[in-house]
Amino acid sequence: MDVTLPPVYLDIRSASAELRRELFQALESADVTLVNQAAEAGLLLTIHNEQRGRRVLAVDSGGRVSEYELQYTLVFSVRDHGGEILIPQDSILQQRDYRFDEAEVLAKGDEERRLFDFMRRMSIQALMRRLHALDSGAQDDTPAQIETERLDAD
Repeated sequence: MDVTLPPVYLDIRSASAELRRELFQALESADVTLVNQAAEAGLLLTIHNEQRGRRVLAVDSGGRVSEYELQYTLVFSVRDHGGEILIPQDSILQQRDYRFDEAEVLAKGDEERRLFDFMRRMSIQALMRRLHALDSGAQDDTPAQIETERLDAD
């Protein structure tokens, strides 16, 4: 069954240029009509926040960091054209672990950037699934469970 979303008004309050671009592309690829006025929309998608974080998971015997966990969070909500809340403010959380080696700082910096890019794309895909679930009637009245994916990357 093909699900067609109604026209969407996108309200992005705080997001990176990459998120904006990739979210627009995902919506357009799904044949979603983007409108410039909230009054013209069937759905109002608000991106409240996008956060990136990193925490130390492990240190070596010399006290140097040997492994990090990266976190990417996308905070959003969805209303219909009448203002009824369809998805209350919710989060999609992506997490990835990676090994760190001080001798390869430049390569590991590139790896971290690629992992954040990947997590952003996975978050957009999860958001698109949530939007399609709304249109297909699969959405219930409770906020969705945070989507968390873990992948150990070397």
